[in-house]
Amino acid sequence: MKDRKQVVIEATLQLFTEKGYQHTSVQDILDKANISKGTFYNYFSSKNECLSAVLEQNRLERNVLKEEILVGKKIDDIEVLVEQLIASLRIKEKYNLMPLFREISFLHDEELQKILAEHRFYEITWLKNRFYDIYGEDGKPYYYECAIIFFGTFQYISFYWNLATKTTIDIKKVVYRSIKYVESFLPEMIESGEILLEPNDMYLLEMDSAYKPITNDQIQKKLELFYKKISTVELQQKSTELTTLLLDEMSREKPRISVLELIIQPFRSSFSDTIYKYEAEEIANLCWLYMKSPNKA
Repeated sequence: MKDRKQVVIEATLQLFTEKGYQHTSVQDILDKANISKGTFYNYFSSKNECLSAVLEQNRLERNVLKEEILVGKKIDDIEVLVEQLIASLRIKEKYNLMPLFREISFLHDEELQKILAEHRFYEITWLKNRFYDIYGEDGKPYYYECAIIFFGTFQYISFYWNLATKTTIDIKKVVYRSIKYVESFLPEMIESGEILLEPNDMYLLEMDSAYKPITNDQIQKKLELFYKKISTVELQQKSTELTTLLLDEMSREKPRISVLELIIQPFRSSFSDTIYKYEAEEIANLCWLYMKSPNKA
């Protein structure tokens, strides 16, 4: 049986994409999820907080996929970045999130705008870091601007593509075109030395929105609870074995990154068609965050 909070999140996402944010009430969510008002408010203080959970779950799903794509490939390969962007954007398309983002961006609600801004900032920061991987040190002060140029270009081309043609965009084509725009702007930025968005100011925002460091002890405890939960139900042997392998590795004093890279993707995938999908994705995401942490503990 699915966790009730997860049922609420899935029901909310479906309603938001079908009816829009404004036309979905808390009562609609209660009816769709078949829960009481008390149960809803046990998990979320408002519809806005429920939206935040929906967006965060989707972001984690995309983050895990992007990390899996990078395993075993060159970090400075532009084609790998394109593959990551396409995969991430296709998940947004799958859940029909683009219209939801557009609707929210036009609402005069300070809390909603903060939720949306934070969600977008994580994407911008991720892309800024990937531009550094690919284009190197010379363009470092300009990668925030480049990330914003990419997403702004993609967003507006997508919007007018849909408006004019009444068809779904060709994500791959628009991603390549948006990257080309960035590559054409970057040399001029470096040559002129003119910076619109001061990196120090942006780094402060990044620090404000950053997650707390992840420790292997935290992941180990989460895996122990997860293993205890799945051990009471009938699952494929592969799922249980991979959970055990991951738990054993995270229980080491110094988990081996190369081993984790081999385990995490099949671990997550083994639960993709089960009610434990999102819990497995959350654990996978924590593992990737841990592996990227400069001060692993």
